[in-house]
Amino acid sequence: MLRAAGADDGPAIAAVQQTAWRATYGDLNPAMVDGLDPARTADNWARAAADPARRLRLAERDAKVVGYALSGPAESEPPGVGELDAVYLLPAAHGLGAGRLLVEDALTSLAGLGCDECVAWVVAANTRARGFYEHVGFRPDGGRGIWRGLNTVRYRASTTGARTKRVSA
Repeated sequence: MLRAAGADDGPAIAAVQQTAWRATYGDLNPAMVDGLDPARTADNWARAAADPARRLRLAERDAKVVGYALSGPAESEPPGVGELDAVYLLPAAHGLGAGRLLVEDALTSLAGLGCDECVAWVVAANTRARGFYEHVGFRPDGGRGIWRGLNTVRYRASTTGARTKRVSA
């Protein structure tokens, strides 16, 4: 089940982020993971939930938050391009379809904002995430960057097409 995040969800989102980052980046950048402050991270997510320019959605299973996605207009792209800023799941939720639902929801929302395309920056060494994005229709477009000391690649997808569907708000 997907639902909109609220300010009171900050601690649950922070817990998912910490667990997902430890599993994903723990070997790539341990200092980044160890430097996460749960209280500050929860406050940041509470603010993100209240930001009208961003869409923060939660995936729940058995009434427990197991993942989240943050999306909105891209800040460093031309008008008409949105960005999937983050998609993270608890490792136990991998392969259950929650990630796909979160991405479909974000793409549908971005299309509703007039965005024809969506970009997502992915850590180059994160082969699991790269495979996931390719599986849901994203393709690398040659963009490269650095995020928290890690090399990244930019992926791009259309916000329309057969694989996207309307997801309730």
